[in-house]
Amino acid sequence: MKIRIHGIQDGKHQIELTENVKNIPYFSSEFLGEVQLSGFLTKAKNRFNFSGTVKCKAQFFCDISLEEFIEEIVADIHLNFIADTQLFYFQKDSIKEIEEIAVHEDDEYFDISDEIKDILTVNIPMKKIAPKYKGKTFYDVFPQFANKNKDENFVDERWNALKNINLN
Repeated sequence: MKIRIHGIQDGKHQIELTENVKNIPYFSSEFLGEVQLSGFLTKAKNRFNFSGTVKCKAQFFCDISLEEFIEEIVADIHLNFIADTQLFYFQKDSIKEIEEIAVHEDDEYFDISDEIKDILTVNIPMKKIAPKYKGKTFYDVFPQFANKNKDENFVDERWNALKNINLN
Protein backbone atom coordinates (compact mmCIF):
# COMPACT_ATOMS: atom_id res chain seq x y z
CA MET A 1 0.00 0.00 0.00
CA LYS A 2 1.48 3.25 -1.09
CA ILE A 3 0.69 6.79 0.04
CA ARG A 4 1.57 9.28 -2.66
CA ILE A 5 3.62 12.23 -1.33
CA HIS A 6 5.16 13.75 -4.44
CA GLY A 7 4.01 17.35 -4.82
CA ILE A 8 1.83 17.31 -1.71
CA GLN A 9 1.34 20.68 0.02
CA ASP A 10 1.90 21.36 3.72
CA GLY A 11 -1.22 20.69 5.78
CA LYS A 12 -3.64 17.89 6.57
CA HIS A 13 -4.80 15.54 3.82
CA GLN A 14 -7.39 12.76 3.99
CA ILE A 15 -6.15 9.37 2.81
CA GLU A 16 -8.43 6.48 1.77
CA LEU A 17 -6.74 3.41 0.26
CA THR A 18 -7.93 -0.11 -0.52
CA GLU A 19 -5.75 -3.00 -1.64
CA ASN A 20 -6.44 -6.71 -2.10
CA VAL A 21 -4.37 -8.87 0.28
CA LYS A 22 -3.25 -10.97 -2.70
CA ASN A 23 -1.40 -7.93 -4.05
CA ILE A 24 0.60 -7.48 -0.84
CA PRO A 25 3.53 -9.93 -0.68
CA TYR A 26 3.92 -12.26 2.30
CA PHE A 27 0.62 -11.31 3.90
CA SER A 28 -0.51 -13.75 6.59
CA SER A 29 -2.80 -16.47 5.23
CA GLU A 30 -5.58 -15.72 7.77
CA PHE A 31 -6.38 -12.43 6.04
CA LEU A 32 -8.70 -12.30 3.06
CA GLY A 33 -10.40 -9.76 0.88
CA GLU A 34 -9.27 -6.17 0.97
CA VAL A 35 -7.21 -4.10 3.37
CA GLN A 36 -8.79 -0.71 3.96
CA LEU A 37 -6.69 2.20 5.18
CA SER A 38 -8.22 5.51 6.19
CA GLY A 39 -6.85 8.48 8.03
CA PHE A 40 -5.02 11.75 7.72
CA LEU A 41 -1.56 12.55 6.44
CA THR A 42 -0.14 15.75 7.91
CA LYS A 43 2.82 17.38 6.19
CA ALA A 44 5.05 20.08 7.65
CA LYS A 45 8.09 20.86 5.48
CA ASN A 46 9.96 17.56 5.22
CA ARG A 47 8.09 15.73 8.01
CA PHE A 48 5.02 13.59 7.52
CA ASN A 49 2.68 12.04 10.05
CA PHE A 50 -0.01 9.50 9.19
CA SER A 51 -2.70 8.64 11.75
CA GLY A 52 -5.66 6.47 10.97
CA THR A 53 -7.12 3.00 11.03
CA VAL A 54 -6.52 -0.12 9.03
CA LYS A 55 -8.96 -2.99 8.75
CA CYS A 56 -9.17 -6.34 7.05
CA LYS A 57 -11.25 -9.49 7.37
CA ALA A 58 -9.60 -12.63 8.67
CA GLN A 59 -10.67 -16.25 8.76
CA PHE A 60 -10.19 -18.24 11.98
CA PHE A 61 -11.20 -21.48 13.68
CA CYS A 62 -13.11 -21.02 16.93
CA ASP A 63 -11.14 -22.22 19.97
CA ILE A 64 -14.35 -23.50 21.59
CA SER A 65 -16.32 -25.10 18.76
CA LEU A 66 -13.66 -25.48 16.02
CA GLU A 67 -16.10 -23.82 13.63
CA GLU A 68 -14.70 -21.60 10.91
CA PHE A 69 -15.66 -17.92 11.14
CA ILE A 70 -14.69 -14.56 9.68
CA GLU A 71 -13.90 -11.56 11.86
CA GLU A 72 -12.83 -8.05 10.93
CA ILE A 73 -9.53 -6.96 12.47
CA VAL A 74 -9.36 -3.20 13.05
CA ALA A 75 -6.25 -1.42 14.31
CA ASP A 76 -4.99 2.10 14.79
CA ILE A 77 -1.92 3.08 12.81
CA HIS A 78 0.46 5.97 13.52
CA LEU A 79 3.55 6.50 11.38
CA ASN A 80 6.10 9.31 11.22
CA PHE A 81 8.21 9.92 8.13
CA ILE A 82 10.99 12.35 7.36
CA ALA A 83 12.16 13.17 3.85
CA ASP A 84 15.91 13.33 4.46
CA THR A 85 18.26 11.60 2.04
CA GLN A 86 21.23 11.47 4.44
CA LEU A 87 19.13 10.01 7.25
CA PHE A 88 17.58 7.59 4.74
CA TYR A 89 21.00 6.15 3.87
CA PHE A 90 22.06 6.13 7.53
CA GLN A 91 18.89 4.31 8.57
CA LYS A 92 19.33 1.77 5.77
CA ASP A 93 22.73 0.76 7.14
CA SER A 94 21.78 1.01 10.81
CA ILE A 95 20.31 -1.77 12.93
CA LYS A 96 18.96 0.70 15.51
CA GLU A 97 15.26 1.42 15.37
CA ILE A 98 14.45 5.05 14.61
CA GLU A 99 11.06 6.48 15.55
CA GLU A 100 10.76 8.26 12.22
CA ILE A 101 10.94 6.34 8.99
CA ALA A 102 13.39 8.11 6.72
CA VAL A 103 12.63 8.27 3.03
CA HIS A 104 14.60 9.65 0.13
CA GLU A 105 13.72 13.25 -0.65
CA ASP A 106 12.89 12.32 -4.26
CA ASP A 107 10.51 9.46 -3.37
CA GLU A 108 7.05 9.76 -4.88
CA TYR A 109 5.27 7.65 -2.24
CA PHE A 110 5.55 5.86 1.09
CA ASP A 111 5.20 2.10 0.86
CA ILE A 112 3.62 1.14 4.17
CA SER A 113 2.72 -2.46 3.27
CA ASP A 114 5.13 -3.96 5.81
CA GLU A 115 3.87 -1.72 8.61
CA ILE A 116 0.26 -2.63 7.81
CA LYS A 117 1.06 -6.36 7.77
CA ASP A 118 2.79 -6.04 11.15
CA ILE A 119 0.00 -4.01 12.76
CA LEU A 120 -2.78 -6.32 11.56
CA THR A 121 -0.86 -9.44 12.55
CA VAL A 122 -0.20 -8.10 16.06
CA ASN A 123 -3.94 -7.38 16.43
CA ILE A 124 -5.03 -10.96 15.76
CA PRO A 125 -6.78 -12.02 18.99
CA MET A 126 -5.03 -14.58 21.17
CA LYS A 127 -8.31 -16.44 21.74
CA LYS A 128 -10.26 -16.85 18.56
CA ILE A 129 -13.89 -17.16 19.59
CA ALA A 130 -16.73 -17.13 17.07
CA PRO A 131 -19.19 -14.28 17.72
CA LYS A 132 -22.03 -16.63 18.70
CA TYR A 133 -19.85 -18.20 21.44
CA LYS A 134 -18.41 -15.02 22.99
CA GLY A 135 -19.03 -14.91 26.73
CA LYS A 136 -19.88 -18.61 26.88
CA THR A 137 -17.88 -21.39 28.50
CA PHE A 138 -17.12 -24.77 27.00
CA TYR A 139 -19.86 -26.34 29.14
CA ASP A 140 -22.42 -23.76 27.96
CA VAL A 141 -21.74 -24.81 24.39
CA PHE A 142 -21.39 -28.55 25.10
CA PRO A 143 -23.59 -29.35 28.12
CA GLN A 144 -23.26 -33.09 27.51
CA PHE A 145 -19.69 -32.89 28.85
CA ALA A 146 -20.61 -31.05 32.04
CA ASN A 147 -20.52 -33.25 35.15
CA LYS A 148 -23.42 -31.84 37.18
CA ASN A 149 -23.11 -34.36 40.05
CA LYS A 150 -19.61 -33.24 41.06
CA ASP A 151 -18.17 -29.86 41.90
CA GLU A 152 -16.23 -27.74 39.41
CA ASN A 153 -12.90 -28.73 40.99
CA PHE A 154 -13.43 -32.36 40.05
CA VAL A 155 -10.24 -34.18 39.09
CA ASP A 156 -10.29 -37.46 37.19
CA GLU A 157 -9.75 -40.35 39.64
CA ARG A 158 -6.91 -41.73 37.49
CA TRP A 159 -4.75 -38.80 38.68
CA ASN A 160 -5.27 -39.47 42.42
CA ALA A 161 -2.09 -41.57 42.62
CA LEU A 162 -0.06 -38.48 41.80
CA LYS A 163 -1.20 -36.79 45.03
CA ASN A 164 1.00 -39.19 47.03
CA ILE A 165 4.23 -38.21 45.25
CA ASN A 166 6.67 -36.42 47.55
CA LEU A 167 9.07 -34.18 45.63
CA ASN A 168 11.17 -33.17 48.68
